[in-house]
Amino acid sequence: MQKNTFKHLGFNDFYLALIGLPLLSFFIPQIFFQLYPWDGWEIFRHEWQESFLFTLSFWVLFRTLMIRLRKRFPLFSQIKIRIKKMLIYYICLVPIVNITLVSVFHLCQMKDAYDPNIYQAYLTTYFVSFTIIALYEAIYFYAQLSASITEREQARQAQIRSELDGLRNQVNPHFLFNSLNTLMHIVSEDQELAKRFLQRLSKVYRYILESRTSPLIPLAEELKFIDAYVFLQQERFQGNLEVEITIDSVFKQHHIVPLSLQILFENAIKHNIISKQHPLLIEVFVNEHLHLVVRNNLQRKRQVLDSTQAGLENISRRYAYFSKEDIKVEESEQYFTVTLPLIHPNKSSLYESADY
Repeated sequence: MQKNTFKHLGFNDFYLALIGLPLLSFFIPQIFFQLYPWDGWEIFRHEWQESFLFTLSFWVLFRTLMIRLRKRFPLFSQIKIRIKKMLIYYICLVPIVNITLVSVFHLCQMKDAYDPNIYQAYLTTYFVSFTIIALYEAIYFYAQLSASITEREQARQAQIRSELDGLRNQVNPHFLFNSLNTLMHIVSEDQELAKRFLQRLSKVYRYILESRTSPLIPLAEELKFIDAYVFLQQERFQGNLEVEITIDSVFKQHHIVPLSLQILFENAIKHNIISKQHPLLIEVFVNEHLHLVVRNNLQRKRQVLDSTQAGLENISRRYAYFSKEDIKVEESEQYFTVTLPLIHPNKSSLYESADY
């Protein structure tokens, strides 16, 4: 029961009621009736007690109504309906409860030591009721807003995780197959090279498996991974793959989405001819707009099926969570170029603590 009550109130109101109701009742005679403890304690004490009974009655009434309305209209989007209905209750019930309590007091012969006029009485009860409703609605609104933000963040993280997991599943089989084929050719010819090849292969797969720990990763980490990845690919293509990475150290602390460079390198290798007559050159640098550029000379293979561009779409979707800037894809007669936004470390730190 207490758990459900907490759910519909948004907080535990035990101490608020225990301390807040007597405290509010203590100030009501002073604010509305200009009765002060030092002017006559017996009169003030009597009014304090009566104010407390009024405050407690309205608190129980409107607290109960709020819980019932929130059970009936629980969604954050239904807040306007709840407030409209609560205002109707507020306008209609305050005078009814006020008259009922006054009648009960008279029947119980609880004669006021101080008899305020009717306007003071109604102003007081309306004030008490409004204070209770406004306080509870404000706290509940904040609790629902926080829960809504948390749910959206969890959904966003789940989406990123799903896309990255899907990407890892795509990368692993093809890349492993090609790498093992290359290893088979060099293991009998050069054992030292085979050992280095296995070490780099291990680094690549460790990075692929561990890259899901954060939605963003420092460019320096991605470049270390690319260095190992390029070593494997250069052994596969016998030196016909050339890579030039020219990036100032100041930019290496900026962040990108994991495996984005690997996707772009893989696309360049997959869709272009690589031979002694036509070596493939992939360049990586930061342009004058402080964006990361990956560019390769264009020498397309003849393919029966067109590219689905699934890798580029994956990068674009994941970048959309962290940057208002889109990735740019440009193709000319000479080059195929992809430009990626660099995420500043101050901004990326907001996402590094995400639970992945």
